Amino acid sequence: MTSADQFQTLFAYHWEVTRRLVEAAARLSEADYRETSSYGRGSIHEVLLHLLRTDFAWRVGLETGERPTPLASEAFPDLASLRAGFETEAARWREMLGRMSPAEIEGSLELADGRGVRLPRLRWRILMHVLLHGMQHHSDIARLLTDKGQSPGDIDFLFFQA
Repeated sequence: MTSADQFQTLFAYHWEVTRRLVEAAARLSEADYRETSSYGRGSIHEVLLHLLRTDFAWRVGLETGERPTPLASEAFPDLASLRAGFETEAARWREMLGRMSPAEIEGSLELADGRGVRLPRLRWRILMHVLLHGMQHHSDIARLLTDKGQSPGDIDFLFFQA
């Protein structure tokens, strides 16, 4: 299995967990969905929005080498709009990863930081960062959902069927 195949599998898992969390969030009342928690980055909506914005920014960075304008919070006012955003982003990630060869994944690119300074970055490290960042917030959301009686169930990679 090549590094390209491995990352395609890992990102398929990332998007499946995201989908399951969104499905569980849809079973909440609006008040529970929007309730600010002392755990994590705020409400379930805010954590999902953060996850989408981060996935978008890193994908665009990998494709262009530029730091994009962040997705506007106003464009994602509710769970339905976030769900659509995740579906779009998942498709774009699948397309991008499908075009990447193992040599590209193991290679580097110059990526602009927040100040516009271009720094060399290894693609595989960026890909791992996106996955691990997602794992952290998937866990945060799963805990918040479970606390509200809507556990997403086992989200361990071992149980994922590609």
